Amino acid sequence: MARAEDVAIGFVGAGVLGSGLALALSAAGWRVTAIASRTYASAEGAARLIEGCSVLESAQQVADACDLVFLTTPDSAISEVAGTVNWARDQGVTHCCGAASTELLASAEDAGAAVGAMHPFQTFAAIDVPGQAADRLQGVTFAISATGWLEEFLPTLAQSLGGQAIEIPAEMRPLYHASAVLSCGYLSTLLDAAVGLWTSMGFTEDDGVRAAVPLARATIDAIERQGPASAVTGPVVRGDADTLAAHLELLARHAAHLLPLYRQLTESSLHLARAKGIEERQLDQMRRTIGGSD
Repeated sequence: MARAEDVAIGFVGAGVLGSGLALALSAAGWRVTAIASRTYASAEGAARLIEGCSVLESAQQVADACDLVFLTTPDSAISEVAGTVNWARDQGVTHCCGAASTELLASAEDAGAAVGAMHPFQTFAAIDVPGQAADRLQGVTFAISATGWLEEFLPTLAQSLGGQAIEIPAEMRPLYHASAVLSCGYLSTLLDAAVGLWTSMGFTEDDGVRAAVPLARATIDAIERQGPASAVTGPVVRGDADTLAAHLELLARHAAHLLPLYRQLTESSLHLARAKGIEERQLDQMRRTIGGSD
């Protein structure tokens, strides 16, 4: 491998993540020299933002030109694309899929390449500009699995973005990804439910978003400062079974589809209530309350 500062980095796939990561690495001083994508226009749009970066027409051309290739295609295409390339021995090949480890790059590893997975614990929803994606990559956690020289090199890349590099065993990768889904996708689901209750009361969705988002943001800020147990609020951590019963009664009349979710979230909050000093008799009363029929 060349010296770290001389490693030529290329990207196959110029979507939001690929373009954003390419731009972020370039801004951090790394040599991003080539991009290819399914459409020439998307690759050209990303390359235009990066000094010295060329647009190439195929994954093979990027592999021939670069020491390290990031496959930032859709997750379902990573293994297939990797299998179409003639990889050089000791070349680096990395994907950014959260749920999988290096097994997606088996064909590259069989050819003697060093392989890796470098997944940012971050969302790129609601953005389509590489600069915004690059900004979101600053200071996040990167889950890394790697072989060969990438074992040291990928954490160095993550650290250059101000990020934290952690190693996830291959068998734990789906559990790690489930945490990402709970932190992001299902957080959206939960807030969708909260906003839906505003529409049930006759307000607009915009009214609900305007009300719920500052509350959610303040909660997340409190979690960041003091952890989930300190930030949790509500009737469960007060031992207030009467309020829970009132919630369930109105949910049953106006949003019955949310009853299972509300009950499960209440059940999952009981250990936090116990940590807050709520007595077992109160916990039992709350269990009985949420265990009633619909």
